[in-house]
Amino acid sequence: MSKMLDIFERCLSQYYFNYVRMDGGTKPKVRQILVERFNNDKRKFCFISSTRTGGLGINLISADTVIFYETDWNPAMDL
Repeated sequence: MSKMLDIFERCLSQYYFNYVRMDGGTKPKVRQILVERFNNDKRKFCFISSTRTGGLGINLISADTVIFYETDWNPAMDL
């Protein structure tokens, strides 16, 4: 899944979009900082994240649109 985030990230960078990325390699201490950065900075265009980021709820209150792209759909993992 993080390979797809790499592709999204390259596209966003190519067009100079300001974004935040969170994936399974993001340390737990940094996760809340990234969420707050996205929620509080109107210049952030996009928040990209993998579903394998971890069992923490993410509240992106400033997001007006959410798109789920899941290449690793597995009902057993979602339980």
